[in-house]
Amino acid sequence: MDSLGYNCFVDREKMDAAIQDLGPKELSCTELQELKQLARQGYWARSHALRAKVYQRLIRDIPCRTVTPDASVYSDIVGKIVGKHSSSSLPLPEFVDNTQVPSYCLNPRGEGAVRKILLCIANQFPDISFCPALPAVVALLLHYSLDEAECFEKACRILACNEPGRKLVDQSFLAFESSCMTFGDLVNKYCQAAHKLMVAVSEDVLQVYADWQRWLFGELPLSHLARVFDVFLVEGYKVLYRVALALLRFFHKARAGQPPEPDRVRQDIRAFVKDIARTVSPEKLLEKAFAIRLFSRKEIQLLQMANEKALKQKGITVKQKSVSLAKRFYFQCEGHEPTLLLIKTTQKEVCGAYLSTDWSERKKFGGKLGFFGTGECFVFRLQPEVQRYEWVVIKHPELTKTPLMPPETTSTPAVSTEPADRLSPFLSARHFNLPSKTESLFMAGGSDCLIIGGGGGQALFIDGDLNRGRTGHCDTFNNQALCSENFLVAAVEAWGFQDPDTQAPSQ
Repeated sequence: MDSLGYNCFVDREKMDAAIQDLGPKELSCTELQELKQLARQGYWARSHALRAKVYQRLIRDIPCRTVTPDASVYSDIVGKIVGKHSSSSLPLPEFVDNTQVPSYCLNPRGEGAVRKILLCIANQFPDISFCPALPAVVALLLHYSLDEAECFEKACRILACNEPGRKLVDQSFLAFESSCMTFGDLVNKYCQAAHKLMVAVSEDVLQVYADWQRWLFGELPLSHLARVFDVFLVEGYKVLYRVALALLRFFHKARAGQPPEPDRVRQDIRAFVKDIARTVSPEKLLEKAFAIRLFSRKEIQLLQMANEKALKQKGITVKQKSVSLAKRFYFQCEGHEPTLLLIKTTQKEVCGAYLSTDWSERKKFGGKLGFFGTGECFVFRLQPEVQRYEWVVIKHPELTKTPLMPPETTSTPAVSTEPADRLSPFLSARHFNLPSKTESLFMAGGSDCLIIGGGGGQALFIDGDLNRGRTGHCDTFNNQALCSENFLVAAVEAWGFQDPDTQAPSQ
């Protein structure tokens, strides 16, 4: 950097407008507690040259893997990797998940340098599979680096941190997804008013919370992100959660009188964060973040471990190229038995189904669509009028031949088949000799659809995107259409139940 604290990658006018430079200061402290206080107070925030020195020092002190790429490695590999390509047209590594490179105050040369650095990082870190925050981290570091090689070395040291119990940047889809779940847990605990608003206006609140890192590394302006990064380098990952919670609190306060539209809440939060400098200063943002009480690193670690375990048990460890909403539905429902499905259409009709069996049963058909469930299942509508349709065999036992009792209950007296008697819904379809299978098609699910009821039609059919559906008469429930025959889904809810004596509570 020159004496003014700029380098060849920075647009000087943008930098002057974003962050005021009041000249150099000296930093002599070495104690962690003192560094924490200085970082929170913004001691080096108004001196570009001092911030660059502090970043160099803090990142140099990060415990790293034995072999961590440094500036000399970058000089050796950059020409081979970039070749004759124009830096502005270089592709981004797959692990950034199509994340755009934020320019902040970089000039075109700086934006191209970020792409070159990212490709060299991908070459040296083949184990990184998912890291959408990295373009913003590299872009920020480049503002305070002498050259590309120095910026590359700083980013590599952050990625190669190997201190036990400490993480700086998520580098896999499992880590990223579990951090999103953890953020949702923290919002529910520490920002209950904002959480209620998100639940009320969001079709999928988990999708809203999945943006939390994007708010910081993508939407937050440089003046605010740099202050957050100052504290982050000293105190670690916990700071990111704090700031994201503070952003959500500020958003909730700003929208208290005018809730966002249900289909625009994610875009509204991003727009608010991008424009936050108009209403919230960096100092005020950090003050709000650190005002959250009883917030410990241990709590975060426990939540993160629990969420990672839950994801592994569900087999969600890598990002799928195309994950249907139906698969997300199964992910949320598996492990719960029974489940209650509620559907609201765009015409304000409400219908649904009570489903007796864990959705994981669909897997026993080896990927093919197959029906399962028991006679406990039923379908219903609530709007415009209330009507319930249960398994047809319960009201009409004459549809069965002589009941066949399962081997494990052969000593149980036979079930009466007198027409006046109602058969127990707890009996599975296998207990009966039905003239056809159409009276026992309860529930089925695949990646491209959910089906409730079958035989001559379906009581409910919903596509894999949970966007469109149809309803009609089916033999299993002998029902009428539960709403408009062809409908658009406005909202889907699923309520799951577990036996507390036999199953662990869901996360």
